Amino acid sequence: KKPLIIYNVFKTKKENNFFNQKIKIKVGENSKIDILLLNINLGSEPIFLNIYNNISLKKDAIVKLYSSSDLGEKDIFYNFNSVDVLNNSIFENFIFSNSANFYKNEIKCSLNEKYSSSFINGAIFSQNEQTHEIKSRIEHNDENTKSYQKIKSVLDKKSKSVFQGKIFVDSKAQKTDGYQLSKAILLDKESEFDSKPELEIYADDVKCSHGSTSGNLDKDSIYYLMTRGLNQQESKQLLVNAFLNEISDTIKSNSIRNFIKTKMETQLLNGYKKH
Repeated sequence: KKPLIIYNVFKTKKENNFFNQKIKIKVGENSKIDILLLNINLGSEPIFLNIYNNISLKKDAIVKLYSSSDLGEKDIFYNFNSVDVLNNSIFENFIFSNSANFYKNEIKCSLNEKYSSSFINGAIFSQNEQTHEIKSRIEHNDENTKSYQKIKSVLDKKSKSVFQGKIFVDSKAQKTDGYQLSKAILLDKESEFDSKPELEIYADDVKCSHGSTSGNLDKDSIYYLMTRGLNQQESKQLLVNAFLNEISDTIKSNSIRNFIKTKMETQLLNGYKKH
């Protein structure tokens, strides 16, 4: 009933730190688990962390996977999730991409039997010339399957965010419902957001869509908040919090949602303090 929390904590003073990890998770029929992955570097030297998660869901299973990190400004992080979903099972993945110089999450989720579903939600806060990327491939391999992807990015100080999402629909995957959306707020002129949505469809009775938007904070909204007593920095922070909270509000677990929201607010506040 309680979430399983997996900690990766590093503290090293040596150079050339390269860590590989493989986690295999098998969830049986009619079972449910919430998993929180936390990666923390307490050391003074940068690390390269490479993680491979292999997750399989049997019939009527539910897996909710959450990930967040507290890594250094020179760290490199790569995470790959390979997921196989069977009949009437649900896989949810929430990603808070908020630290490390280079941070990449890659997901390959195969919906292999009827009525299986996948939900990918991501919140990216990138600054100080960081590059953060989420890459996904959702495979609809049987009929009546559903996928939903929503990624939001906040970029500042010459940073970069990338979302590359692909929906693949097999010829026998009729009545597929696939959706993906990416949005970004750029807080300075030097930051960059790249979005590459892809649809590869071989069935004719499907409903698939994608969308992408990016831009600055709305000046009228900032002005409105300032007329209500907030200064400009507080107004911007409130708007950014509201922008990302739409993603964190998808988390059903109260304890995990409060934990992630607190980390988001702290990260954003620290980012603004450095302005």
